[in-house]
Amino acid sequence: MSDFVAVVVLSLLSSALTEALSYVIVYRTEAFQRLKAKVIQTETRLEEEKNAVSGSGKHRQRRIDGLETQLADARRSAGSLQMRATLVVGLVQMAAIYAVGTQFSGRVVATLPFEPARMFRSLTHRGLPEDSPVSACSATFVFVLGGLAFKAIIDRYLQLGLPKGSSLPSWVADPEAAITGKK
Repeated sequence: MSDFVAVVVLSLLSSALTEALSYVIVYRTEAFQRLKAKVIQTETRLEEEKNAVSGSGKHRQRRIDGLETQLADARRSAGSLQMRATLVVGLVQMAAIYAVGTQFSGRVVATLPFEPARMFRSLTHRGLPEDSPVSACSATFVFVLGGLAFKAIIDRYLQLGLPKGSSLPSWVADPEAAITGKK
């Protein structure tokens, strides 16, 4: 098996392990499931309220503000529960990156089809000798990129965490309203 394939497989296994740890530590707990249900319910009620045409302006806006506050509180509480898993996952990933870097130290596992910008060369060349070609890619770089991609795919497929719905700040979700000052 080539070094590249080995690093990609290790990256996939590492991502699966960290997601399993997150599931055991956070996602399967009753407290998180309760918060997740509350977030989904509040998002649904908020969307219904925003789309409703009945009700006076001030009273309706007050209900919307109350629902947004409830949603923010539920997300904050869920975030504090997820901090434990984040710490454990971070430690496991650092150990895995160290192990991969040590195992494949000095070996080029991939070649980029372009010359990376100067500020990214330290990332792509981590653990490679100085005389290696500029387009050479280290195992650490491939492992980290693979881990990011696999984690996103696993998260999307399993949908363990909170829904991503309207968690964006209002200025990101609707930049034109933020610029003009309209709601």
